[in-house]
Amino acid sequence: MKRIITAFALTLLSITTCYAVEPRTVDAYKDHMKVDSQQKPDLDHALHHMLYLTGVSDGYAVLNKQKMDDKQKPLYCQPETEILNGADYMRILEKTLNHPGDPAPDHFLVAEAMLLALKEEFPCQ
Repeated sequence: MKRIITAFALTLLSITTCYAVEPRTVDAYKDHMKVDSQQKPDLDHALHHMLYLTGVSDGYAVLNKQKMDDKQKPLYCQPETEILNGADYMRILEKTLNHPGDPAPDHFLVAEAMLLALKEEFPCQ
């Protein structure tokens, strides 16, 4: 059962990247958001980003739960009482990408940058 859950989480992560029209790198994401901010705000477009980041983050949450169930160190330590939504994930990612000394290189996939952002937002002690 644990292997099925892990496979499911990895499938979620890879599917979200494979179905992207453009490569989902940090560089492409930053360029895309610059163009987006210069145009008229579009709720559908913002929802698309939120859904994408939620899917990626849900995959990490499943992997995190699996690691904790196996008594391994989690990827990040989000408090159980803190429930996040798409806007939260977008804010967390943007905070990391806009931080001076951004640890997410431009060639990273957005999914990799999201994991770094979650680790920064919810560090383990």
